Amino acid sequence: MPYRLPPDTGDFVGRRGAVAELTGVLESGGAMPIAAVNGMGGVGKTTLAVHVAHAVRRRFSGGLLYVDLRGMADRPAEPYAVLAGLLRALGRREVPEAPEERAALYRSELAGRRVLVLLDDARCPAQVRPLLPGAPGTAVLVTSRATMAGLPGARRLDLDVLEPYEAVALLESAAGAERVAAERAAALDLVAACGFLPLAVRGAGAWLAARPSLRIDALARRLARGRIEELPAAVTCFRMGYDLLGRDEARAFRLLALADGPGFSTGAAGAALGLRPQRADDILQTLADLSLLESCAPDRYRFHDLLRIFALNRSGAREERVRAVHGLLDYYLAAAREAAGVLGGSPSEAGEGARSRGLTREAARAWLFVEQDAILTAVERAAAEPGGPLAQAARLLLIVSQLLDREWSPRRLRNAVRAVREATRRLAADPGLHGEATLRGRRAGESEGPFRAPFAAAEPPDA
Repeated sequence: MPYRLPPDTGDFVGRRGAVAELTGVLESGGAMPIAAVNGMGGVGKTTLAVHVAHAVRRRFSGGLLYVDLRGMADRPAEPYAVLAGLLRALGRREVPEAPEERAALYRSELAGRRVLVLLDDARCPAQVRPLLPGAPGTAVLVTSRATMAGLPGARRLDLDVLEPYEAVALLESAAGAERVAAERAAALDLVAACGFLPLAVRGAGAWLAARPSLRIDALARRLARGRIEELPAAVTCFRMGYDLLGRDEARAFRLLALADGPGFSTGAAGAALGLRPQRADDILQTLADLSLLESCAPDRYRFHDLLRIFALNRSGAREERVRAVHGLLDYYLAAAREAAGVLGGSPSEAGEGARSRGLTREAARAWLFVEQDAILTAVERAAAEPGGPLAQAARLLLIVSQLLDREWSPRRLRNAVRAVREATRRLAADPGLHGEATLRGRRAGESEGPFRAPFAAAEPPDA
């Protein structure tokens, strides 16, 4: 009886719902059950799958098989080479040369046995299909960063990050319970800075364990400042997925981090990337299918915090970043003008054609409510980026500040105003800081008024 599972991890925490769901699928009996666990790199897919496989081992008296398909490697495992290894694990000394004969013999060997096959780190459904046993009594557990939507009959489990209390428990197992208890608030800040990602939390725990005299809050502050290099395992994990992207997808991944606040729409992504909506949507779907983006709502996407930092660290040449921010600000400025046209914003900025196109007050307010944080994030990005479109940012702030209800994000609005004000002061002290992009805007007729006009109107009272 083959038993080829890796050892169960000694610091497994939480995941009760996921464990129960996967156990139920694998022990359901009847036709061959398939469970597919997908999620971003570092979220704990393999750890969960191995833990569940150990938990159900008594159900599978015929054996447990494990294969690392190396889906994120430059050269993933070839299915028919994997079949040769599986056949040898099942006791076959001679393996047919023809791929079809190997697959048939594999299915024949598993017929009548109660065997669980764990296929770890699959690249895509096509890599998995030849490895499916197909016989009642067998079961298959697959892990992948891809969604495995093309795997017929599979029960998919989208694995998310840990709950805060689970992440703290994982940190305790690596750094010590007494040490975490002594700095409980800092520990919560630290796991939040890790985005509650298990791989990152384990890395932070290892960092602390190697430095017993240092405080937890010191590492929390470093990570809060974007020092992702303190988590080398997470960086390596992210790089493996990034390196497999095509040119257009890699460019989108880098530049969309500039747009990401709480999330962004397909329209905003297309504007930042300079692409038609359909092409932008195709790229966003590809990134989401590879768990490099999360589809958080219909037509909206977002980054995990650490993935966003990773992407920003690779965001390309300054000119490319500036073009992306310009496109994003143009998009939000046009939409804000339309909203002002029906909500009664500044007459000089309101879009006169909005009512004629049927935009209602309800739709305009709904758009503003959904996009307000993303707009303010884009304004702050424009202020932070050398060569960023300050005139556009200031004009957008003027419109939005007149439309937002006072109870909506006053502190966020103040922060955006201050960011533009400080960037304007830096530009006044050294006009070269914002380069040709700003100068072109002035030569095209931009006055200095938009740099100053929003501040009095957009500065809400302290909350």
